[in-house]
Amino acid sequence: MKPGDLVRRKDCQGYNIGSFNCECWFCSKQSSRVGIITSPGPRNSWLVMFDCGEWTIYDFEEARGSIEVINES
Repeated sequence: MKPGDLVRRKDCQGYNIGSFNCECWFCSKQSSRVGIITSPGPRNSWLVMFDCGEWTIYDFEEARGSIEVINES
């Protein structure tokens, strides 16, 4: 990952059951979960601008499949 890359955060699984909805930051903001890496962050992380604001992601999130690079700059 590097600045300029377009990334997508994986959808939440299993929280939208019945009247109990996921209240994570992305779900509560009804985000598209697509963002652009703006700069490196502290300790193996990246700052990403999503449609609902800035969020920090970490290198391990890509390794475990939570973040996917969908377009490299």
